[in-house]
This record gives sequence, C-alpha cells and structure tokens, in this order.
Amino acid sequence: MNRSRISFLVAGLLAVLVLASPARAQQDMEKPLAPELLERWRSLSPEQKQALRQRLQKFQALPAEKRAELRRRLKRFLALPEAERQRLRRNYRAFMKLEPEQKALVLKSYQRWRQLPSQQRQKFRRQMHRLRRMNPAERNRFMKRLRRWMRLSPQERQRLRQLLRRRHQRRGGR
Repeated sequence: MNRSRISFLVAGLLAVLVLASPARAQQDMEKPLAPELLERWRSLSPEQKQALRQRLQKFQALPAEKRAELRRRLKRFLALPEAERQRLRRNYRAFMKLEPEQKALVLKSYQRWRQLPSQQRQKFRRQMHRLRRMNPAERNRFMKRLRRWMRLSPQERQRLRQLLRRRHQRRGGR
C-alpha cells in the first residue's frame, strides 16, 4: 500500500468522522470547508469520492457506541508520535499482505495475548526485551535451543524441567 493510498485512507477516516454526526454535518454545511480539505476533495477521482461516500454510509449505519469507539481510536492514533504512527502503518501493510490463513493465526495470537493476565504480558515483554538486547550470536543460539524445545513432547519437556531443577538444587539453589 503506497503513501498516497494511506493518506487517502486516513483522509477517508477523517472525512467519515467529521461528517458522521447529523449536527456536525449541518454545522459544516453552514461553514465553508477548510481550503485544503476542499482542494483534497476536488482532487479525488469519482471512484475515490464514491468509496468515501460508501465508507460514510457504513460508518453512519454503525451503532452509536461503535462510532464513538472508532472516534476514540482515531483520536488515540493521531495523538501518537509520528514515528509510532508510521510503525503502525507498516505493521498494518504487512498484515494486509498476509494470506488469509496467516491473518487468522495473527488474530488468534492477538486474542490469546489479550486474554493473558497483565503479569504474564509484562513477563513476556521483559523476556522479549532481553532477547532484543542479545547480540546476534546469542540470539541465534537461543533460537536454536527454542526450536529444539518446541520439538520436544510434553513428557520430554517435563523430564528436562525436573533435571534442571535437580541440577539447580545440587548447586545450592544458585
């Protein structure tokens, strides 16, 4: 997805949000549009204008609480530093390029993440931070061991845990 498409999408979202409420629409009809918005609208192709109109209709058809949630999310997004917004856009583009099965896996993982207690999420974040701080050789060694661990059966993993606990206890719990 190129930069102009992203700008178009962001402009579309903004247009939908600005025009979504009838009171706001009436107010906007009485007041001229900002020149840059009017110019942007005029520069759109008929297909782009139609797509925006359809998005507006879809948005207006949503329940009020869903529209309010979308407004809050857009406001939070716009409040982020530009670098963070760019990172999120890159992630979105990468996600949209995935095959449907891959998208489903990502969404499933995200749902599992959201269901984790905050303590577990914090622990995972700390572990990921440690992983990122490793030099490439350490990271490769860790990933190789992780792949071996993942190939173990649950029984083999349990035996290995017990072995490591006994070894740890023999060393005085260090």
